[in-house]
Amino acid sequence: MDRRVLGQIGENTAADVLRAKGYRILRQNYRCSYGEIDIIAERAGELSFVEVKTRQNFNFGRPCEAITEEKKRHIRKSARCYLDEMKQKGYHPRRYDFQVVEIVVQQIEHAF
Repeated sequence: MDRRVLGQIGENTAADVLRAKGYRILRQNYRCSYGEIDIIAERAGELSFVEVKTRQNFNFGRPCEAITEEKKRHIRKSARCYLDEMKQKGYHPRRYDFQVVEIVVQQIEHAF
């Protein structure tokens, strides 16, 4: 499966999971000069910056293990850009955090 297609499936699935847990999706694929944040969501006045990692199997470990320290720095800097933009619009979240949603899309042909 094409990596972009797999990534889009993962991000859409992650957004659905977050909605089911009571989050409101504010942005998907937020981009700034520092990088991209897959999903920005809000629940009860608290903001979450969500990195989505999607894989087809566990051959190279869990999806979250692919998040490097450099990637974390880019996400934190991108989150700061978003917060600065929102501050200018008068939005001040009570708190914010960083989350990872792992999605494994695995088809088992002839399973039974």
